[in-house]
Amino acid sequence: MPKYREIFIKKDARIIIWKITETEDELADLIKTTAFLEEVKSRKSLTSRKQFLATRIILEQEGIEKDLVKDENGKPKLTNHHISITHDTDYVGVMISNKDCGIDLQSISEKVKRVQHKFIDEDDLQLADSELDSLTISWCIKEALYKIHGDPMVYFKEHLRIVKKNGSIILSRILHPDYVKDVTLEIQKIDELYLTYTI
Repeated sequence: MPKYREIFIKKDARIIIWKITETEDELADLIKTTAFLEEVKSRKSLTSRKQFLATRIILEQEGIEKDLVKDENGKPKLTNHHISITHDTDYVGVMISNKDCGIDLQSISEKVKRVQHKFIDEDDLQLADSELDSLTISWCIKEALYKIHGDPMVYFKEHLRIVKKNGSIILSRILHPDYVKDVTLEIQKIDELYLTYTI
């Protein structure tokens, strides 16, 4: 069984976060659906293979692996629930909810500074004292917002706005004409990563 697993239970959602300490072979031994083992071979990166295996193990343990399909944009879907999946370095996260949801994990990295012009709007709220932390949190929030619908015509800078912060609670807004709405998220830190999810 996984050596590190945190489960957050909200009123209408479950969030599973797994820090992968297992080897690829140990993960492969945990998986029951052999079709997944064939699919993992197509992934060149060891990190990507381990993330894929860990995610599929979570889906199996939750009893939903056979219900998972992807829509026309590649967004994962379930028959009777909503799902959002994230991974970063040695972590994977799965959110299963009764309503539209989004989750993201982001490690703190200087690379966000190089691409901030692609996702930060002048009206976005500054979220932390440190520029690096603020940019990482902003990217994390916008990734979670994007995953609610997974429509490639929703652009981070133009359509996703960070409006207000109250402690760990973030009020944001989707401005794309097909999805206009306010969305509340929660943010927390796990080790050296930020975790954001819709609430």
